[in-house]
Amino acid sequence: MNFHLNKNLGNWLAQLNGKTVDKIFQVDYNGVERIEDSYLPWLFFITFTDFDKYLEIEGDFDGDHIEINLYDNSQLDKRLKEKNLPDQPDLLRVYETEKHETLGKLLGQKIAFIEYGIDKDEFKINGTKIKGQKDVFDFITFNCEKLKLTIFESVGLAISDDPKVKLMFEDTFDRFKTI
Repeated sequence: MNFHLNKNLGNWLAQLNGKTVDKIFQVDYNGVERIEDSYLPWLFFITFTDFDKYLEIEGDFDGDHIEINLYDNSQLDKRLKEKNLPDQPDLLRVYETEKHETLGKLLGQKIAFIEYGIDKDEFKINGTKIKGQKDVFDFITFNCEKLKLTIFESVGLAISDDPKVKLMFEDTFDRFKTI
């Protein structure tokens, strides 16, 4: 399944409304203490209780956008094994997110709805007209009962639990909600 599902980019994210986050895995470089690593994780796998799909969020492919996909759980073990190379210096490693981490605040939370951004067809930056990339996401925000957490691109995947987080180039994308 890819992020063009239903011929409406992002519309399929509504499947996650009401789902509870079970586990979160982060892919980051190994060889460095993870918390002190200057590079942010670039791939997240998010699983849900009583749901047969997992969410994959990938960043750092162009510095401004993220890729979001929903896959069958049957593919998760294979993807985790592909990305987990703990004995190879300077390569990738899979870490399970812990509750005390910012992203870990999502663990056990029920998603009320999701907000996301997609490039506008056309926009201006410093007076220059630019054509948008309508097939990529700018951010994804998980809205839970007592939590609003946003994931966006910033040399890897950045995470903010600030409900009013300022995203770069806010005039270049349209905002959508799954409700």
